[in-house]
Amino acid sequence: MLTTSETFLAHWDVLGARGHLLEDHLRAVGARAAEFAEAFGSAEWGRAAGVWHDLGKYRTAFQDMLRQAQDEDAHVEREGTSARVDHSSPGAIYAQDQLHGAGLPLALVIGGHHTGLKNRVDWNGGRDARYDRAKREHLLEQVPLDAIPADIARVPALAEPGFLRGPDRALSKRKFEFWIRMLFSALVDADFLDTEAFYDLRQTELRQGFLSLDALAGRLRRHLDDLSARAVPSPVNEVRRDVLSHCRQMATEPPGIFSLTVPTGGGKTFAALAFALDHARAHGLHRVVVAAPFLTIIDQTVDAYLRAVREGEDLPFIEHHSGIEPEYEHARNRLAVENWDAPLVVTTAVQLLESLFARRTSQCRKLHNLARSVIVLDEAQTLPLDFRIPIVEVLQTLADDYGATVVLCTATQPALLERRAPDGRTVAGFRNIREIAGGPVAIETHFRVLRRVRQERAHTKDWDQVAALVAEEPRALAITHLRADARELAARVQALRPGEPVFHLSALMCARHRRQRIAEIKRALAGPAPVRVVSTQLVEAGVDLDFPTVFRALAGFDSLIQSAGRCNREGKLAQGRLVIFDAPTRPPVGWLRTAADQANTEFTANPDLDLFAPDTYRNFERKLWSGGAKGDKRGIQQLREQLAFEDVADKFKLIDDAWRAGIIVPWGEAPALLADAERATEPGLLRSLSRKLQGYSVEIPRRAADAWQAAGVLCVVAETFLTLTPPYLQIYDPAFGLLVTPDLPVADPEALIG
Repeated sequence: MLTTSETFLAHWDVLGARGHLLEDHLRAVGARAAEFAEAFGSAEWGRAAGVWHDLGKYRTAFQDMLRQAQDEDAHVEREGTSARVDHSSPGAIYAQDQLHGAGLPLALVIGGHHTGLKNRVDWNGGRDARYDRAKREHLLEQVPLDAIPADIARVPALAEPGFLRGPDRALSKRKFEFWIRMLFSALVDADFLDTEAFYDLRQTELRQGFLSLDALAGRLRRHLDDLSARAVPSPVNEVRRDVLSHCRQMATEPPGIFSLTVPTGGGKTFAALAFALDHARAHGLHRVVVAAPFLTIIDQTVDAYLRAVREGEDLPFIEHHSGIEPEYEHARNRLAVENWDAPLVVTTAVQLLESLFARRTSQCRKLHNLARSVIVLDEAQTLPLDFRIPIVEVLQTLADDYGATVVLCTATQPALLERRAPDGRTVAGFRNIREIAGGPVAIETHFRVLRRVRQERAHTKDWDQVAALVAEEPRALAITHLRADARELAARVQALRPGEPVFHLSALMCARHRRQRIAEIKRALAGPAPVRVVSTQLVEAGVDLDFPTVFRALAGFDSLIQSAGRCNREGKLAQGRLVIFDAPTRPPVGWLRTAADQANTEFTANPDLDLFAPDTYRNFERKLWSGGAKGDKRGIQQLREQLAFEDVADKFKLIDDAWRAGIIVPWGEAPALLADAERATEPGLLRSLSRKLQGYSVEIPRRAADAWQAAGVLCVVAETFLTLTPPYLQIYDPAFGLLVTPDLPVADPEALIG
């Protein structure tokens, strides 16, 4: 209990009937934040942020609130305190008043440690400033400064890290912006961890137990040595051994930006991990973060990693993505994804990249753990062109200023080196990239040995003609631009081959449905019967299928080459066939269409162009990047220079939730899970059900969802989940997924989700 007016608490645990001394909390958070910020030479800044972040809890109003909680035996939510009593602003004001202009970073970090980073102008500039002078003075007057221990109130001598100063003023401003993000991350994580330790020490203990880098590296080496010993001698296995050997040799190179250029079948998944683990150990780096663009790739990556490094029921690494299997969504993983405090993290590119430009505490909390880490970007050619300039610059900043290493993995390396365009402009990019898989001769040899496909053109713009070509092949995969195209082509192929299976894959099928369908396709391919699959581009990367013939609608070279990776994948034929056809429809507006148009230009100029030569894609991408790619379509860089954290976070959306909605479809266990959700009263149970239901969700444009809900096609279950109403359950088809039928009471439904 509070016994005197001089006793100040940070938290009150109702169940344990005990208080958390405020000065203990401030010192502990300061020490943790200093430790985290030490990784980027900012320990004293982290300490200052930690010891000052909750100075507002010295306010009488805050302490009175805790007394009331004790007297009434009422539960006080940890986050709820900031909504009732502003305890963040006084510390922020104190920092800026004591340090003047130099206090701005701490003011922004402390002021947002519950609500998120604000725009600078909303803190202390312009007529819309959140805290005018009168309010600042009022908040400080309510804090009894003489009650604050001297070591906490002390104003340290702080100097900004040297990497913030440079000849390029605009770049220095953006480096300053990112440094504030890293300080914010260090503070937020330190605050959460110390608060968590007070309320429930068991959670702190639960965060331990992942395999160390040494253990991971040892298990992976044993696994790869065993695979090599059992492998039948072949040119393919020789390439894999050579790639792995290069990776292990290059692991001792100093940290920085690397590329790993490996053709399909060259063992890239394990080679990249071997390099990352050995490199981290060689240079005392803290962790490896592997980010892939698609859940299909992550599923296969996780499966491969588990086979290599898991023994028994131990927990070898973190998975942070929406498609995680419930059996792996255990308490330790749920805690670890909050801050990525584990030696190995497997996540999505969206999660990683959006976090680099986020403002909310939950997203930013992990950022400081990217310092002195290895970041592996799988399928690096998928880095979004509209955001490429800020992405590349921040990754370069992580390497330059925070001791990180970045590895760009793909068979189709994008043109990411900084260079001069023909018109004299500087094209933004990395300053230097070191190749891991050997020099040009070695890479040329790898691609030549693993070349298993020849390319052909089929000049047709009629679905019946395309369907006839697919139907002629007993085993074929056809890939289209659009979901509606895949459904249309699959139906026409089926009409030509009644009685023979024609499988369909698209994003109008929920993830669990797609996963089951892919398993069915693999089983069918293991037998002698005909197997034909029609899919959208979701099958291009990361789906381990092998067909003698692949048909692909004309697209950018990256899409064509990735499609070829599903052809003769295991090298069982002398050569497979990639047949490029002209679809009756065009790709969606944006870079998919731009890339397809550029590909058409290239093939028109050179019909015999070799799609699979190592330099082909790099040259294609260089022209694409110079010819129209803005690289910063939404003006992220200028907003960063203005310290407009809220605006940056709003505009940097690789997947914009504002235009899409997820609906739960009646497939598999979804109906039973929805029924459980409707009955659930415990918040924890509802969260668990929500995680399980993610695998049964299909995303459609929000305008479609709004129209369907207004028309009675959709309803809301448990005030959370959008799902089909009973009269319309049949529009989720077991073959095609979500179907738009003419009898739906919605105007132009095909335009809404096609």
